[in-house]
Amino acid sequence: MRLDNPWFVMALIGVIGWFHVKLLADFLNLRRLSDSVPESLNDVVSEEDHLKAKDYHIDHARLDVLSEAAGLAALVGFWWVGGFQWLALQVQGLGWGSISSGLLILGSLVVASSLLNLPFEWYSTFKIEAAYGLNRTTPGTFVADRVKGLVMACALGGPLVAGILWVLANVQAAAFWAWALTSLFGLLMTWIAPRFLMPIFMKFTPMEPGELRDAILALARKQNFPVQEIYVVDGSRRSTKANAFFTGIGNTRRIALFDTLLATHSTDEIIAVLAHEIGHAKLGHVPWMITAGLLQSAAMFACLHFALSDVRFYEAFGVQGTLPALGLALFSIVWKPWSVVLDILHGMLSRKHEFQADEYAKVAIGTGEPLISALKKLSRDHLAHLTPHPFYILLHHSHPPVLQRIQALSA
Repeated sequence: MRLDNPWFVMALIGVIGWFHVKLLADFLNLRRLSDSVPESLNDVVSEEDHLKAKDYHIDHARLDVLSEAAGLAALVGFWWVGGFQWLALQVQGLGWGSISSGLLILGSLVVASSLLNLPFEWYSTFKIEAAYGLNRTTPGTFVADRVKGLVMACALGGPLVAGILWVLANVQAAAFWAWALTSLFGLLMTWIAPRFLMPIFMKFTPMEPGELRDAILALARKQNFPVQEIYVVDGSRRSTKANAFFTGIGNTRRIALFDTLLATHSTDEIIAVLAHEIGHAKLGHVPWMITAGLLQSAAMFACLHFALSDVRFYEAFGVQGTLPALGLALFSIVWKPWSVVLDILHGMLSRKHEFQADEYAKVAIGTGEPLISALKKLSRDHLAHLTPHPFYILLHHSHPPVLQRIQALSA
């Protein structure tokens, strides 16, 4: 491991550099927390709510720094004591086939990372979220969710990774075909997940006939937006936070509303939120974001091709020889600086789409007031940071800050 190895330098930047960039962003964001409620929100957000949100973000920032530091220490320690080479030798010593060995290597690293994060997830859920009245997840649900997630990862992710490993070992232009396989899997998941996977974690109940259902269907007809069914999701089993989303394509679109949204928002506000979501579909934002994601993954697999074919890449992590499965895991480290740049561009596009969908909802409803009211309530109930730092927004936010959205809707 030497500084004249470009892969080693990129790995250092990806691990240590990114940690400090996130630390700076968190620090700047915390400094933007104020003691007073912005004037445009003081009709919904009280001083007590605002100070509560301030403490909430400070507590989460502290936990995030501890979590990131623990992850950094574990990764660097394992790396610099020769852990990756040791893992490769242990698995190769079993005499398994290349694909089976590769799955074991990747599975071991994923499980180790999950176990390291588990105490921080537990503390976030049952200490911080609970202390601020946001958590409704029971320990049983917490454990069940993670067991289900592990089973699904093995059942769905295992075959995908096995396919990628086979392609890398047996096919010319392997990086291209691995990207094609991954892209096809991702597109299939956009259809499979809401129908078969999400119901494993949440209960979807058809909405009962009534004023809200009639208003939703009237909005859909007015906007020429086909809706097959409207569901209520039991989000209150896990959190007090509210949400709504669409699933499906073409004439099979389904609307899902969290029960927490129904409990805290008026019919006009819910209709405005759904008009915003319809705006994303009518303005073609979904194809745009899918295309951006495909281009981002194409760039990643192109760089992966050069990494896996360069022995210096493995040497940067103290590994002798080339082992594609281990290379996949190690590549995520050197790819981080470049992925941040692409994520920033992706976030900029997403925030632009949010403004456009807000404008669409304003025109569809005839006024921006119901959506403004909904955004204020969502910010209050989610204990949102009302004045985040621009640098933090650049790195992390897929949505514009609520004050910017309110200003645009009020224009």
